[in-house]
Amino acid sequence: MKKVIFSLVVCFSFVWIVFANYTYNEMLESANNLADQGIVNSHKSDPQNYNLNSYVLRQEIAAIARWVANLPKKEKCDNLFEDLSATSPNSWACVNVEVLVDNNLISTNKNFRPEDYITKAETLWMLIKSIWFDYFYNTNSNKSWQEQIVSFVVQKWVVKEFTDYNEKATRWWVFIVADTTIKKDKEEKEIEKKKYSDEAM
Repeated sequence: MKKVIFSLVVCFSFVWIVFANYTYNEMLESANNLADQGIVNSHKSDPQNYNLNSYVLRQEIAAIARWVANLPKKEKCDNLFEDLSATSPNSWACVNVEVLVDNNLISTNKNFRPEDYITKAETLWMLIKSIWFDYFYNTNSNKSWQEQIVSFVVQKWVVKEFTDYNEKATRWWVFIVADTTIKKDKEEKEIEKKKYSDEAM
């Protein structure tokens, strides 16, 4: 399980991401970046099929989170959720969701609700946990888990502050968050690699 070490160099290398100000071309670029990595289906020849303004299902975010975490699909489903199996509701969903449970990225509840729309806060939870494995919200805090995860991500300069935690996440928002998260993960690895290389000299 990887851990991310943050430094001042990393912090100052981050760029504020203001999602509301993103253009269509920038949304499309993020979608194409994810498609190039095999995370989402490519629609470069017909971009309208990215359905940028459509909402995203929980099972879809689980698949992206598994990829971001660099985890292989689970070979066999153990039916950890009552509403998720190797065949229902989609054959690809269970192997992506259960591997997140096995690696303590999500909790086991009675149901996963795979075909429910995911909220913006839930999206951040899955994607950020896939990078910052050591993040846990404070159960004794007077702040909700949604407020805590957003504050944490804002401090890492992945998103700008927002309070509509339970708003359904659109595809364009997810594409940009996922693309940004993956890029920052790569940036941090390169910085850490250079840091250790310099120390060894």
